[in-house]
Amino acid sequence: MKRALFIIAFCAPVWLIAQNTTNSPGSMFGLGELSTGTGGQFAGFGGSGIALRGATFINTSNPASLTELAKQHFVLDAGLMGAYNSYTQTGVTNKSIVGNLNNLSIGCRIMPRWYGAVFLAPVSSVGYAITLDQEIEGTSGSTISSLFEGTGYLSKIGLSNAFLIGKNLSLGVNLSYVTGTITQSETQGSTTLEESSYKHAFYADFGIQYKYPITRDKFVLIGATYGYSQHLTQNNDLTVTSTASSETIEKDQKAYSQYLPQFIGAGVSYNSLRWTVTADYKYIDWSRMKSSKSTVSFANQHQWSAGAAYTINNPYKKPVKLLLGTGLSNPYVAIKHQKAQNCYISTGANFTTRNNNTVSIGLKYSDQFKIPSGLPREKGLSLFLNISFSERTYRAKLQ
Repeated sequence: MKRALFIIAFCAPVWLIAQNTTNSPGSMFGLGELSTGTGGQFAGFGGSGIALRGATFINTSNPASLTELAKQHFVLDAGLMGAYNSYTQTGVTNKSIVGNLNNLSIGCRIMPRWYGAVFLAPVSSVGYAITLDQEIEGTSGSTISSLFEGTGYLSKIGLSNAFLIGKNLSLGVNLSYVTGTITQSETQGSTTLEESSYKHAFYADFGIQYKYPITRDKFVLIGATYGYSQHLTQNNDLTVTSTASSETIEKDQKAYSQYLPQFIGAGVSYNSLRWTVTADYKYIDWSRMKSSKSTVSFANQHQWSAGAAYTINNPYKKPVKLLLGTGLSNPYVAIKHQKAQNCYISTGANFTTRNNNTVSIGLKYSDQFKIPSGLPREKGLSLFLNISFSERTYRAKLQ
């Protein structure tokens, strides 16, 4: 077990940085395609997480949940994702398969009322290749093909802290560093124009949870989260090359203001030995983002999600939970002030092993409606696999 933890903890970050999680044409705008945060033990909950907590569950969507971690245990949470996506426009469908590490975190109780965790997670991803035929000015019917390509990512590494106030109130904070490079290029004839943007910023978001006991085995959990808007520092370079010449032109590129968004969220859940039922709402403010294209703007997001889990066997002896969830949101990119609507349906199962570790499987189907003119309809089927290891520590080390 210890060897497995070592391999995951030190090799997985390299894999996370090296992989893309999208082939969507829509990722060419803004920060790319955003990570929804879906995954972990509750991947089947449709993206809900603000009012969830567990003894072997590191929930970075609300850092206050860490105070539920088992005493005198280190918990390692690691998850993978794979997705099959299709993009349909004017009757033509393109398909892609992507995969990556989805989440990695290690947490424990530091002191009797202080809990902490370190985590690594994707923020956004860019991956597209589009060919357009454009008419040559001054000619009649003559065209030239242009190839637009984009690659890159933003990821974050962070530290979570949570504090237990009294018996039922928990406060938490995530302190993270967001960084990554996004490269976009246009090739026309023998000339290639490439823009590379290295972005980075420090970011903080906060969480609170209150546990209201009903009986010994039943309680209601209320949670809220907040993150403030943070400016992204950018280093932008422009490179022009040509296969017809050995000359290369390099210069600094103008940077349009980009920000990590402000957000506020709230959630509630009902918990018993058999049932967990939860619902979330999250508002994300993108008003400070600026676009370099007149037809592209950024829209504030409204995200709704709900989920339920049922334990089908003995809750005290290797329980098995079945999960079902749904979600609805709008993307943050608007074309000519029009935006699509995203909908999700998810399911999953959690299996507890003999050593009190948890293996989780989640399946999510996503689709769109109200598609703006000029953008493809995106549909996808995502598979999530998560493993939560719980390793006991020496009593003398953690009191």
